[in-house]
Amino acid sequence: MPRPVRILFVVLLLSLAVFTLSTVLRSHEGRIVLLDNWLFDALTLGAAALVAARGIYVRAERSAWLLIGAGMASAGIGDVLFAVLVPDGHSPSIADPAYLAFYPLVYAGLVVLLRVRRPGLPAAIWLDGCTAGLTLAAVVAAIAFGPISASIGGSQTAFLVGLAYPAGDLLLLVLAVGSLTAVGWRSDPRWALLVTGLALYALADIHYLLRAGDGTFTEGYLPDAGWPAAFVLIAAASWMKPVARTDRSLPRLAILIPPLVCTVTAAGLLVLDHTLPIPLLAVLLSAFTIVAVAGRLVMSFNQISALADSHQQARTDELTTLANRRAVTTALSTYSFAHVLQSGPTPMAGPGLLLMDLDRFKEINDSLGHHVGDRLLVQVADRLSRSVRSGELLARLGGDEFAVVLPAGADTGTAHALAERLIDALRAPFDLEEITVHVAASIGIALCPEHCDRPDELLQRADVAMYRAKSTQSSIVVYDAEQDAHILDRARTIEELRTAITAGQLTCHYQPKVDTNDGTVCSVEALVRWKHPTRGLLLPEEFLVHAEQAGLMRPLTTIVLELALRQARRWRDAGSPIGVAVNLSITNLMDVALVTDIDRLLTTYDVPAASLTLEITENVLMTDSVRARHVVESLQDLGVGLSIDDYGTGCSSLAHLQDLAVNELKLDKVFVTRLPSERSIAIVRSTAALAHSLGALLVAEGVENAETLEALRQYGCDITQGYHHSPPLPAEELTLWMSRRETQFGSQLTSIG
Repeated sequence: MPRPVRILFVVLLLSLAVFTLSTVLRSHEGRIVLLDNWLFDALTLGAAALVAARGIYVRAERSAWLLIGAGMASAGIGDVLFAVLVPDGHSPSIADPAYLAFYPLVYAGLVVLLRVRRPGLPAAIWLDGCTAGLTLAAVVAAIAFGPISASIGGSQTAFLVGLAYPAGDLLLLVLAVGSLTAVGWRSDPRWALLVTGLALYALADIHYLLRAGDGTFTEGYLPDAGWPAAFVLIAAASWMKPVARTDRSLPRLAILIPPLVCTVTAAGLLVLDHTLPIPLLAVLLSAFTIVAVAGRLVMSFNQISALADSHQQARTDELTTLANRRAVTTALSTYSFAHVLQSGPTPMAGPGLLLMDLDRFKEINDSLGHHVGDRLLVQVADRLSRSVRSGELLARLGGDEFAVVLPAGADTGTAHALAERLIDALRAPFDLEEITVHVAASIGIALCPEHCDRPDELLQRADVAMYRAKSTQSSIVVYDAEQDAHILDRARTIEELRTAITAGQLTCHYQPKVDTNDGTVCSVEALVRWKHPTRGLLLPEEFLVHAEQAGLMRPLTTIVLELALRQARRWRDAGSPIGVAVNLSITNLMDVALVTDIDRLLTTYDVPAASLTLEITENVLMTDSVRARHVVESLQDLGVGLSIDDYGTGCSSLAHLQDLAVNELKLDKVFVTRLPSERSIAIVRSTAALAHSLGALLVAEGVENAETLEALRQYGCDITQGYHHSPPLPAEELTLWMSRRETQFGSQLTSIG
């Protein structure tokens, strides 16, 4: 408290002690003006001023305490008016409006205070307060009808005014007690002071009502101190430091007690009316109580219905309408609970779990857009739904991850058969707007108790198996305990790769591509390497799979393009304008930002577009993508070359090959290493004829010796690449190699720029 507030509070306490002692020690009954008028009014108005000052000078909960302070000030003004203008104590009087204004103002203040301390309380809590008020008013009307009527001479207006006081007191008290239950006295002890103060105020009013009813009321009794004592307690509560807000929830059974007690009380009064004369007002209030309780029941049923809907929604994936992760964990937890209850030495047959992840979905999502990715997930969910059977719970865990919970007793054969059905369901292409895509998946299988002791451990086991399937490019893998170490290594590698991309740990080695006609180096292929700080130089096969799974291909490819074009610029500045080739993934080719990035890099390093060749795998031909064709056309507009890598190993369509208008067909080394097999010779010759008919060059990789080189030259191959010429080398070493080769052949390097 500020110093002036502390001083005023001490003065109020001393004044309250003096007034209380005066009611105990005074020698005669009746009003003492100095005490019962001036000191009494100073106490009530001083306490109201303290509460109002709390609302004015402290921002927190300002409106609540201003309302409560206004109600107390109104009651204090009523005391002044009663003492000055109503010397005979007649009721109703000019003081009653000021007195009665106390109740709605304080009620509103308590409601605001409770909303601040416990936001989001259900509307039923407020209806319970009204119901309790009606019930208490009915009880008061039934009990106090006689005393009130006697005190005001039978006037109905006076009766209603007299009834309003105890009814208002009890309503405030019910609200305060209910709020104390909702907040908790340990969380906010201020409510305990408020309850005590309002209880004293109600007792003082009831004492006045009863003494006035039998005509024995005179000022100077100890209960008169209840009014100023109540105000001082409320003032003390207003200046107490608030306790940190908690998330303490209401006791479920405690919420049901108020409407139950009110119903029993109101029904009892209505039944009693048939045997004893109950005032009409009490009967009407009891009837209103029953109506309010009925409304409370309707509200409760609506809440239960909404709770059931929200419970269903909480267990359902919004996009696909399948079960979600919560539903899966709940099902596994239920099985685990059954395991805990099981007794006996034989392990209980538990459920199985299949965990499925779509391969390269992140690349599709990033390249084609999230709306296309969502449409793909919906179609995948629809196909999978038709593949599961009764008793098998299909769910989408999030992203592109799906799961199937198998019933208890499922074995490896059953799980594997289901996994194969799921894989088969995805084989047909998916039509997404103007794009047709093929989707593959990796599935991990885990069973209980074969692979874990408790069913709720199946998610981790199946996750290990699923990532093993992705890393080994196997469609289906059953959990093996030894795989856990591999998963940890994979996660560590991915995080280290993220660092490598930003920390400049990636570099390029270059392997020459040699013209079969004159033996000159016409270009080089840039092959990424990772200079790992502890594991040394890593080859692409050791980390590219992780990059694809983690969605890191876009930044990695950008770095490789930048390194390759920067080195091409250096070679051109040194008088060797050779071209460079860079490998792209399928998703890179469908990325519309690829064209902009390449154009920017070509401009930055001032390298002709014809000096850059982009190599893509043959599988891209199976993707009937309008977007991919637009990207290829845009790249060709830039003048960039396009090469089909590993040609002959996929299931390409010649129609698609013709549409792509490639510059090179790069024959896979599996055909080169089998020369001089007659079948391999036929494949090389036919592929060379096909490439030439399309206006493209035939490149052969994997050339290991002079005999193979000579054979490829005879069969129509245009360019060769392999260890017979040179392994991939750092740029500096390859520059020296080309210098020695130039001297050996006595000719200049061929420029393609």
